Amino acid sequence: LPDSAKEKPKQGKVLAVGEGKPLDDGKRAPFQVKVGDRVLFTSYAGSEVTIDGKEYLICTEDDLLAVVD
Repeated sequence: LPDSAKEKPKQGKVLAVGEGKPLDDGKRAPFQVKVGDRVLFTSYAGSEVTIDGKEYLICTEDDLLAVVD
């Protein structure tokens, strides 16, 4: 595929995390990312919302591609 047709990942900063993914035994799985991490995600990941003029992405941890140093 030409470079113009390839999907380029976006990056952002983790501002908050939830309680974790529910497991079959009722407990919650710990997150692998933490607040402040810089992460890569695809253009189609999660849901984009705008609050007070700022854009945010709400997504699951499964939507993230990588944590960037």
